[in-house]
Amino acid sequence: MVTSNPDVDFIYASSTDIALGALDVLDEITNVQPVLNGWGGGSLELAAIEQGKLDATVMRMNDDIGIAMAEAIKLDLEGKQVPTVYSGDFEVVTSETSLEELESLKQRAFRYSGVDLEHE
Repeated sequence: MVTSNPDVDFIYASSTDIALGALDVLDEITNVQPVLNGWGGGSLELAAIEQGKLDATVMRMNDDIGIAMAEAIKLDLEGKQVPTVYSGDFEVVTSETSLEELESLKQRAFRYSGVDLEHE
């Protein structure tokens, strides 16, 4: 796409895999570097942002989703109405996000699960 259309200045990636695949290709093409987003804010995307390769991502606050699911199970066990949509908060992370802020978001996203994003 970028070889045929060098004027492309933004690639919207709708998933982590698409973003990481686009990064792989863009690493091979040194003269074209459009803005690229990720989606999900997993460890590989956050590392790419820290390295200046990825411009932005929407970081999912993962543990919030687990809490929502636990609450749904509790409601079901109590015989109460269970919601059909579960989502935690999301935060936009960009190449301008400070390392301190990024670390704070990691701590928030994985405050219960203890997932170590540096070694995932």
